[in-house]
Amino acid sequence: MVVGVVAGAAVAAVLVLIGLFKLMWRVAEPNEALIISGSKHRTEGLEEGMGFRIVTGRGTLVMPGVQAVRRLSLDLNETELQVDCVTHQGIPLKVRGVVIFKVGDDFVSIANAARRFLDQQKLMSERVHNVFAGHLRSIVGGLTVEDMIRDREKLTGQTRAACGTEMEKLGLIVDSLQIHEIEDPTGYIQNLAMPHAAAVQRDARIAQAEANRLATEAEQQSFARMAEATRDSEILQAG
Repeated sequence: MVVGVVAGAAVAAVLVLIGLFKLMWRVAEPNEALIISGSKHRTEGLEEGMGFRIVTGRGTLVMPGVQAVRRLSLDLNETELQVDCVTHQGIPLKVRGVVIFKVGDDFVSIANAARRFLDQQKLMSERVHNVFAGHLRSIVGGLTVEDMIRDREKLTGQTRAACGTEMEKLGLIVDSLQIHEIEDPTGYIQNLAMPHAAAVQRDARIAQAEANRLATEAEQQSFARMAEATRDSEILQAG
């Protein structure tokens, strides 16, 4: 009987240990980082004693009641850009595009993002939109409409470079920036294209007239040859 009691106690102890282990064990999914606060830690690349620990891609033990665990998403996010700008010439334009971004995979980026967005990750898109909108207005203000139409990649590259430092402070990286459309409420771009369109129409009319002339000449030559053949035939018959 004593052996049975000892065995039962051992089984109970094992079950308790398993329960405690499950309670304390946390696993970071591939698309997230665990932010464990409640005691000072030192993480490679970060200042000493920052007050929280970062875990990615593995499991870790957490002390319930002593440490708190929160999750920071590493998924891609996007924000739509709809920015009212004014060019160097004073022409108002509306620039539409999209920014695709995420929290950086390194611990420095994760720490920066955790300090700013851990409890308000839904505000990331709004903050990124504000950063890009401000720099986009500034850059467009130094360009002409012709510059933007001729080299849209230049506009994209300058905007992305200008936002790099601020995005780094936020712990975010830009995966993609696309300028989809440049709207022109004043009709400047349309008027800019009118001389070219008129030249194209003029060249088309000239080409059509030249084709008609050549067709008429060919038709006349054909009639002349037919008349000559008819005359020759009549001469032969008369002879």
